[in-house]
Amino acid sequence: MSDSDDEITLSIESMNALKEFLKEREETVQKEQETKEIQEDWQLSQFWYAEETSEHVAKVLETEAGESSIVVCLSTPSIYKVLDKYKETSKINSFLFEYDKRFSCYGDRFCFYDYNQPLNVPKELVEKVDYICLDPPFLSEECLEKVTETIKLLRKGPETKLLLMTGRIQWPHIQRLLPDMKICKFEPKHPRLQNDFFACCNYDSKLLFE
Repeated sequence: MSDSDDEITLSIESMNALKEFLKEREETVQKEQETKEIQEDWQLSQFWYAEETSEHVAKVLETEAGESSIVVCLSTPSIYKVLDKYKETSKINSFLFEYDKRFSCYGDRFCFYDYNQPLNVPKELVEKVDYICLDPPFLSEECLEKVTETIKLLRKGPETKLLLMTGRIQWPHIQRLLPDMKICKFEPKHPRLQNDFFACCNYDSKLLFE
């Protein structure tokens, strides 16, 4: 067998391995969407909160948003997953703004969101949102600036409640862009991240300052 024959054999083996990998990935994505048990994708800068954090924030939204309020979870899919579990008894109308299209399994409650296009949001939600819970996907000033443009477009006005969770390194930029925000006693937890995360909001919350 010549060297060229070896190369062809290896190429076929590699191609078969790639096909098997892509098939398994497709099956995984399909199963995730069917069960709504979507796993975090680090390549998309996804790091789910600890379960107790997601549960607590979901409780905050259900309790403090106000009955029949429109709530947007912006880049916080692990929190939205908790809200969706209780949607049958929920008193709020919640939407997920997220870049990862796997979450389209939530139907018309899913809104594709790319922070690089901050004004590309559903027209029916412009100046209609009562509460925005967000965690910008990247710890950068530029990302926060663009997400702030989205917030300004969605919120009804100063009365719209905001809960922002991110790295503490962003605090100086938050003070400049969203001067009404106050640091909460509550601190979000990530099982696999060592960054110093914190939460801040623009209203007097019993559940975030207790």
